[in-house]
Amino acid sequence: MQIEAYEKVLKSRESSEAQRVKATLGRKIEYDRLEGLSSQLSLLYILQMFAFKVKILQISVDNVKEQLAKSGFLDKTKDIDDIKKNIDTLTILLEAQYEALKQIGENRENLSYVS
Repeated sequence: MQIEAYEKVLKSRESSEAQRVKATLGRKIEYDRLEGLSSQLSLLYILQMFAFKVKILQISVDNVKEQLAKSGFLDKTKDIDDIKKNIDTLTILLEAQYEALKQIGENRENLSYVS
């Protein structure tokens, strides 16, 4: 490893001042590089754990969905959704009929000579 080489230069009595400065800077750069790699490795580990948990959740959701499908609950909720849509449609029709009757009543007042 390069750090060991830098350490040898720093410990050697025969190393010049320039070699020691170079070894100190090289060691510092190498430690910074290793620290960056360590941070990236930690991030990868966290992402791997997150991906694992997401996969577990996906499997759990699929199991729940499968159980709901087996029980017929999904069909019942579909039926309930269809009923809600029909109620909404009927509400719109009733509102339209009310507005039409209201207009007929207003027009009847305007056409009093017809009655």
